[in-house]
Amino acid sequence: MINIKKTCSIHKMIQYSENKFIKKETILRKSKRAISLIWSIFISLALFSCSVKEGNTTPLVPSVTSHPSFTPEPTTTASITIEPVITETFTPEPTFTSTPIPAFPFDYQVQKGDTLGQISVMFSVPIALIAIENDITDPNLIIVGQTLRIPDPNSTPSIISKTEKQILVILSEQKAYAYENGEIQKEFLVSTGVAKHPTIQGNFKIYIKLESTRMKGDDYDLANVPWTMYFFEGYGLHGTYWHSNFGNPMSHGCVNMKTDEAKWLYDWAPLGTPVIVIP
Repeated sequence: MINIKKTCSIHKMIQYSENKFIKKETILRKSKRAISLIWSIFISLALFSCSVKEGNTTPLVPSVTSHPSFTPEPTTTASITIEPVITETFTPEPTFTSTPIPAFPFDYQVQKGDTLGQISVMFSVPIALIAIENDITDPNLIIVGQTLRIPDPNSTPSIISKTEKQILVILSEQKAYAYENGEIQKEFLVSTGVAKHPTIQGNFKIYIKLESTRMKGDDYDLANVPWTMYFFEGYGLHGTYWHSNFGNPMSHGCVNMKTDEAKWLYDWAPLGTPVIVIP
């Protein structure tokens, strides 16, 4: 009689052995797969290492050929701008007709609106020469219809002697001239009297010469004024150390000169030298 318990035990042992075999087979298959994967990775790394050593760092990636996309360019419509035609208008320039100057000397009749200064410019003759030639003591006192003698600008004024030394002072020019035998020896830029204290006009002579002197008035007191030559009362020609604004009226009536020029005139002009002061 078959022992059922033994039979069941044998059957369980067989089943246990089969299950254990199946598990081992499964583990073996998984191991093979893992080994295959590791081997594939190893081969890939080896290939990459070889490509780096050969200088090719470009990964082995399949190339993709790209096709450029077509973008239509915008159509430009040219615009035509018509510029206006400019017609130049010709304007003739005015023609100036100069008045011919007659030969010197000549007579001129004063017109309405004329001044002695304008007449001087018109004929390029110094105002002082016109004043001297026509015995004018005030340049502002000329009248319409008056006949003036216009002298040669290069001529010696008629009041200048051709045989002696003379000093001519022209107030409108703020200048003094040293004449000898009718010829200018030297000219000077001076400062004559201001409007409140004008320089006297007329014909005078040097009556005293002082190398240095004191000049004193109500509002001034100047010591050691150099190279002074008095020609009328307290009016004189002298050097100036208190200003340098020559060419402009500055004094109380005297003729202020640069000190070095005053010395030249002092040495040049003897006592009795005529001094002529005109507007």
